Amino acid sequence: MGGPGPEEETFESAEERADSDQALSENDQTFSDDDRTLADNDQTLAERDQTASDRDQRASEEDQAASEAAVELGADPATYAGAAAKRGDASREREATSALRESTSALRDQTVEERDRAAQRRDELSILRDQMAQERDLEAADADAKELAASQGLQDEEQRARMLTRHARAASDRERAASDRARAARDREQAAEDRKRAALDRARAGTDELTGARRRGVGVDELENEIRRARREGTGLVAAYVDVDGLKFVNDEQGHAAGDELLQAVTEGLRKNMRSYDLLVRLGGDEFLCALPSVSIAEARRRFDRLRSELQESPGTSVSIGFAELADDDSADELVKRADRNLLACRETS
Repeated sequence: MGGPGPEEETFESAEERADSDQALSENDQTFSDDDRTLADNDQTLAERDQTASDRDQRASEEDQAASEAAVELGADPATYAGAAAKRGDASREREATSALRESTSALRDQTVEERDRAAQRRDELSILRDQMAQERDLEAADADAKELAASQGLQDEEQRARMLTRHARAASDRERAASDRARAARDREQAAEDRKRAALDRARAGTDELTGARRRGVGVDELENEIRRARREGTGLVAAYVDVDGLKFVNDEQGHAAGDELLQAVTEGLRKNMRSYDLLVRLGGDEFLCALPSVSIAEARRRFDRLRSELQESPGTSVSIGFAELADDDSADELVKRADRNLLACRETS
């Protein structure tokens, strides 16, 4: 049996170690709270995603029901009134979905920030745990050497147990440091995924489902941005107000499904004659706004003349277009109104 071992720690080092252990324990509790918050956020986001998906489905079903009713029952006024009501319900459903996606993207952004902070804290804690493990290894080796020297190299079971305990504490610190680093990496991966989902939420919230153009509210905000950029860079900006001719006639004679196809064809034609960074906004049922930076009205007219020629290849398909060039005192609203007035003037003279 060996004699009693030397003191493993001085009072000062034991007190410091206790403080470090307490700090680590408090950090662990903080991480536990963070994980609970993030889990709650994830659950909320999953529920919102499902709600948005359900609303999209309901809106599509209401659109389909409205189109089928119009096609099957002909031009009966009551039928079209009912179909219009259904399409109004679909529109309101999509607006509610858009608002939900906007708020969801904000929550995702908040969750991303929380995950980034959690990952940073875990990395910092893993460094501290590694440092403590290294210190405990050194202390354990020193204590082992002193205890063996005191017992003249003879070990009993109690000594071996003390040695194993000292080294086990260091090993535990290393394992927990590795776990912290792994959790930090997972947090960063999830944060990256959340960023992608938030960007998708924002894009879908501002996109018209039928045509893929920007919704009116978001689109007008983006037009304001284009106006500020044009003034800052000293470049021009032309707004084109596009009205799809005869959409009501197509809806009445062929059903709303045919009207939807017409809108999609016009949208596709607009995109073919616009650059990737030009702005395309659906202002209303059959009205679109195009914002073209750094072009003259003459160039804009040439682009949309090509669109008119392409659409004329399909009987009964045409658009009316008005143009306005950004003036010094124009707001987005005034620029759009001037383009609309130009469209009306062109119709009167045609």
